[in-house]
Amino acid sequence: MKKALLFVALLLLNTAAAFAQENQSVLWEISGNGIQKSSYLFGTVHIAPITVFDSFPQLKHVSESTDFAIFESGGSPIGRIPEQIDFRQPPLDSLFTPEEYLKVDSFFTASPHGSMRPHNNDADILTMVQVALTMLENKAQYDRFDDLLFARMRDIKKPTFHLDAPEDVKNVMDSLGYQRLAKFLVYLIDKSTSLKDVNSELDIDLVSYVRTLQNPLKLSERASENLAQGTVERNVKWVPKIEHQMQQGSCFIAVGLGHLMFQTGLIQLLRNKGYTVNPVNL
Repeated sequence: MKKALLFVALLLLNTAAAFAQENQSVLWEISGNGIQKSSYLFGTVHIAPITVFDSFPQLKHVSESTDFAIFESGGSPIGRIPEQIDFRQPPLDSLFTPEEYLKVDSFFTASPHGSMRPHNNDADILTMVQVALTMLENKAQYDRFDDLLFARMRDIKKPTFHLDAPEDVKNVMDSLGYQRLAKFLVYLIDKSTSLKDVNSELDIDLVSYVRTLQNPLKLSERASENLAQGTVERNVKWVPKIEHQMQQGSCFIAVGLGHLMFQTGLIQLLRNKGYTVNPVNL
């Protein structure tokens, strides 16, 4: 367990160690441009345990001292409530062969999550992949970091909001491909492998995406095609929502680190809007 925790901690620290270099920070302070109190932008690592977050007391203090918490999903919508769309993924038994279905179900049955069969018609295949990655990276950790952080904010009664509209989630899922995600999940379970051992020949964008997160933020560079698919359009839609909520009070904004990266990331987009966005030394 100690080795697993060390690996995930190093994964986060690889992006946060050189805080003197702007390209390496994971926590950013947003100020100026008419907002009364500073807000904070935090780039998460989706498969890290919550113990990594707790190991940085200043980060914990910042998150708990703000007025609101904002995530990619979960919580209330910001501003106008979007029109509801019929967004449902195909049933799990249509994504796997009978043999694959049994294999994947056995994998989750052996975990605290239990059998996937009761959720055959409403499970989220992308979340299943991310949970499986977490279980393989760290045997003692069974939930996504973002979900644990959201639960932490909810437990302390902090108002929480989400950035993604239903059509944004649908677009991401359509670009990833349900069948490819199902294939990727079976591959992970077959190989009992961690992300660093995944074969790139599978052509799963999620792999390239997460590997990219281990690199510096590259704020002056253009986003790679794989990263751009899931971030650029969403970032543009998020900025007005973030601005709206920052006018109401200080915000702790926790999104995937990929949304901070490159010229099209939230850091540069907010700067282009006139905000001062500076790295915070943890």
